[in-house]
Amino acid sequence: MPDATVPSRRLSLAALLGMGMGLGLGFERRAGASTDEELRIGSSAALTGPAAQLGLRYHAGIRAQLDLLNQQGGVQGRRVHLDLRDDGYEPDRAEINTRQLAEDPRVLLLFGYVGTPTSRVALPYLKRHGISFLGAYTGASMLYEPGPGRVFSVRASYMDESVALAQAMLQDGVQRFNVLLQADLFGRAGLEAIREAALHQKLQLQASATVRRNSPKVDEALEALIIREPAEAVFMISTYETCAAFIRQARQRGYKGRFYLLSFVGLEPLKESLMGDMRQIRVSQVVPDAHDTSLPVVAAYQKAMLARGDRQFDSLSLEGYVAARVLTEGLRRIRGPVNRDSLQHALASLGELDLGGFRLRYQEESHRGSSLVLVR
Repeated sequence: MPDATVPSRRLSLAALLGMGMGLGLGFERRAGASTDEELRIGSSAALTGPAAQLGLRYHAGIRAQLDLLNQQGGVQGRRVHLDLRDDGYEPDRAEINTRQLAEDPRVLLLFGYVGTPTSRVALPYLKRHGISFLGAYTGASMLYEPGPGRVFSVRASYMDESVALAQAMLQDGVQRFNVLLQADLFGRAGLEAIREAALHQKLQLQASATVRRNSPKVDEALEALIIREPAEAVFMISTYETCAAFIRQARQRGYKGRFYLLSFVGLEPLKESLMGDMRQIRVSQVVPDAHDTSLPVVAAYQKAMLARGDRQFDSLSLEGYVAARVLTEGLRRIRGPVNRDSLQHALASLGELDLGGFRLRYQEESHRGSSLVLVR
């Protein structure tokens, strides 16, 4: 992947917050939104806290596409309004947001959630309120169950990613590895996926240790995985701040092994946290290179981002843009009244969808979306 200049976290976060009105810190609660004039989409994501870059950048791509859609006349002459709420990557806050959104009859869809534990709390509300759930930034298996449900994935699953990373380990000569996992549903989902993938690839999972969500405190995990039972590699299931803290301190203690990470870590924020030092690190990705404009989908994404004045091209915003393209296709295929049921049916009827080098598939009995996985 080309080495793009990445602005400091403080500056990039400040710039994003400066856009405020477009990223949901105020925009989503604008007074006077009308169901006659706007189609309302509900979302909960980390906009503040240690995982904020995940939510901010993911929704930067979403906003770029929705702005373009609205500039083109919206859907049936109505603007699409994103009601985006901050949960700090904490499930309790996400549940409060979800309950309010699902109980609001103006909200057509729950969309663009960021994280496994924060997505999990939304699932009980789907059947209860007849609302669908699209484009979460997570690959947890709970979102890939077959059947005519109301969950629509866009990205490949953590199982898909774990298989690709296990194969990368074999190619790199790794035989034994340890696992650092977040002590929550995301960590368990990732551990389950890599354990199964390792079994098929005949890799030995030697030891595991947990870290708290949203915490850079990794001393106990370092002691367990680097000092007491070191292996040739560490498979990491957490966010960029936690993983960067572990990698930095492992290197300081003389660890020479490799690191393998699921895409949820956030490739670009991780690289920024490590000051660009990505030695011995491989990260799975579920979208193409955000700088590869030979792909029409990437060229369109960059054009949409530039229209918003955003020149920071990254995997997070590209994935958000792709998710918003899927939403756009669903909305445009509705015939007749636009409501929760008609949108659910339109999404399930998308079939084979090619966004310009990024292919997805939706059917009544399978809402899995893409299966693309790259390892970088």
